[in-house]
Amino acid sequence: MVPQGPTPGNQALQHSSSFEDGTALTAASEVAEATAALLRSEVSDWPQLGLTEQKHRTVRRVFSGRLGEVDVYIKVFRADTIAAKARHTLRRRHKGEREALNLQAARDADLPAVQPLAFGLARDGRERCSFLVTRSADAAPFNLACDDRVAAAAGALIRRIHDAGMQPEDLHGGNLLITGDGHPMLCDLTSLHRVGALSVRARAQALAFFCNPADGGPLDPTARALLAGYTAAGALTDAFPRELARATRRLRATSVRSFGRRSTRSCKHTEAEPRRRATPRWFWFIGEGDVDRRLRADVAAFTPAAQAPRREGRRGGVWLCDAFAVKDREAGKARKLWRAHYWLLFAGVTTPTPVALQLHAGRGRVFVQRIQGPDLATELLDGAVNEPEVAEAARALGRAVGRMHGHGLRNRDLKFENLIRIPGSEQVAMVDLDGVTLHSAEDTRGCGRDLGRLLAAWQDAGEPGGPLAAQRFLFASARARRRLLQDPPIPRILAHAARRAKEWQQRHC
Repeated sequence: MVPQGPTPGNQALQHSSSFEDGTALTAASEVAEATAALLRSEVSDWPQLGLTEQKHRTVRRVFSGRLGEVDVYIKVFRADTIAAKARHTLRRRHKGEREALNLQAARDADLPAVQPLAFGLARDGRERCSFLVTRSADAAPFNLACDDRVAAAAGALIRRIHDAGMQPEDLHGGNLLITGDGHPMLCDLTSLHRVGALSVRARAQALAFFCNPADGGPLDPTARALLAGYTAAGALTDAFPRELARATRRLRATSVRSFGRRSTRSCKHTEAEPRRRATPRWFWFIGEGDVDRRLRADVAAFTPAAQAPRREGRRGGVWLCDAFAVKDREAGKARKLWRAHYWLLFAGVTTPTPVALQLHAGRGRVFVQRIQGPDLATELLDGAVNEPEVAEAARALGRAVGRMHGHGLRNRDLKFENLIRIPGSEQVAMVDLDGVTLHSAEDTRGCGRDLGRLLAAWQDAGEPGGPLAAQRFLFASARARRRLLQDPPIPRILAHAARRAKEWQQRHC
């Protein structure tokens, strides 16, 4: 007998049902009965039926548990906007069905992928949400810091995907699982496209997206093994490294703006409260680890009348509390200041950790965790910084400024009064971010101005550390730019910085 490949009449998910309440199900026989029983309850009640909620996001919820005798993951897609609801209504296939078919297509192409077991529509209040059930895999998300053998295997799998004419738009480390024996496995293929032969540029863009956490993308030293695994199946054109660098820089430029938009919408990093008439609206930052409920309670209870402001003027006031600092601005200015914290967080520049943004009646308050200790200008004035500490601060500040400029960010208020050395670390934090703006990463305008402002502050402080400290700062800044695959015109920027420093001193002497 000749083995037959999968055909439209030979699907892995054979059992299809629809129910009077609008729910629907297509499932493999081993989970069909248990999934049908699950659909009798709303999604919000599933934890009471033995499922564990792993994620709760604006656009999806993820559960784990058992259906019958099978360990499964269940992904529930939520249409949270009018546009998403329109797409859900107009498209022929909902997300759960699309991803199930994409996973099965990958498996039919002999690509390792999690096994889809069921898809359909479930009840979530008055909505009907698409869902997908997959078999659980004993695996963990891919990380670039893994063993070289694992990274090479991941690179080889990405190459196989591209050579098969498939292009997953959302393939990143979190969507590539590594099993206990070091083999990669695909998951989350909602946006898989069959595009035929991929161009060199499309391959470079896909690799840049996958390696986005690394400063140099696929060309970063941490991604060397993955890139070697990708090219092991055959070298591409000589232009491939150049395309990788271009794709990495372009992706970084768009990613900074995209991450800034997360500051005011519910996502992995932000909890946005719904609008209510005549009620302050809060946006809470979600960092790593557990939420500090006590800090949130203190922030929510803050009233300006209870404490005298540290500074007050036409733009607003500044309050310094024990655990946090507060800045009051017009609503638009407060939004920009809040977004600046997200920009610098993405760029890897040390700043006070954002806590919350409150908007009400045309005004806004930005709350950040307070960094204890004097600013750098005060420390230098008091002689509290010795020579080794000056050298380390110069290197740390150079790295921070280099990363800031490398991501297209500028800070026109970069002075020693707005810099604080983090106690017990080798970092210098930038505070008072009203002057932070975002430009094109390739545009060098504003870099000389920032450096000139710092140069003037260094000269006013008596040039601590001497020329060697300035050299350490410049080397650290240039090294940070090179890690980001950038080669800015340093001599021209420094010449402009010297002119701006001279102008600053003439105006303020």
